[in-house]
Amino acid sequence: MGLFRRRKSEPQPADRIEWVAATARRLLAERGVEATIAHDAQPDSQPEDVALVADSGRRYPLFNAIAKTRGLTADEASRVIAEHLDNLLDAQGSTPLEQLSAEQLRQQVRTRLLAGGQGRPDEPTFAYARAFSDGILLVLCVDFPRSVQFIADAHLDQLALSLDELYAFGQLNTDREPIDERFEPAPGVQAILGDSLFTASKAANLPAVIGSAPFGTLFTVPHRHMLIMLPLRGPETLAAVEQLVGITMQVLRGGPVPGGVLSPDIHFSRDHQVSRVSSIDETGAVSINVDERLQKALEDAIG
Repeated sequence: MGLFRRRKSEPQPADRIEWVAATARRLLAERGVEATIAHDAQPDSQPEDVALVADSGRRYPLFNAIAKTRGLTADEASRVIAEHLDNLLDAQGSTPLEQLSAEQLRQQVRTRLLAGGQGRPDEPTFAYARAFSDGILLVLCVDFPRSVQFIADAHLDQLALSLDELYAFGQLNTDREPIDERFEPAPGVQAILGDSLFTASKAANLPAVIGSAPFGTLFTVPHRHMLIMLPLRGPETLAAVEQLVGITMQVLRGGPVPGGVLSPDIHFSRDHQVSRVSSIDETGAVSINVDERLQKALEDAIG
């Protein structure tokens, strides 16, 4: 009977990133698309910043597939990679944004936080984007059943809603995105997690997440699926700031994060104004910069 025992799944090879990229290339070819493997050459890129580039020039990013397959067997990882590629290919067949009706846009538009900075020359531009905080922009997306498409500058003049309407309905829909887990990792610190790509983007309307916080809220958005918040309540807030920093760094240093790092910084929100209030030195140490707004908020909270 031993001859017929089921063979255990093999682990992924030691050079996991290259294996995932090669597997994705093979699976994409099986779906009729020939592509080459391209590693991001930008100075701040990570080893996981890999994409497949088809002969047509279309890019198929693999960062998320690499993150999701961490710790899986080779068989399990292959299934995740296949699903990732199928979702990307489905996105190509989605209704063009300019053909969506006003009502479809009202239902499907979402606001989304995006790390700022200059993209590749062949990537869409977001000059319309609204500044959210230092290093973070608030852009717009359209959510399809199995994929999400960014609204780029080139789309705006062809859409059935104005930019202000898109932002208004987009934020309302992002506020309504499900939260899968809500917990308190340290006294006074609140965190939410969600499979939704827009979980961290709920930071654009914090009252919808945590209710009233008259003195403001310190928060972090390590990646798109997580939002960590510290409402200013009183003297105990000062002791909790170090916990907020520590929890955020633990998340970021725990390995590749889905979608890449959104922001490693601490941000402060009060009266619909958001600013970055932390800095990271060359050793990775985090320090809080108490500007006038934060100082006033702390004084108000302490009373």
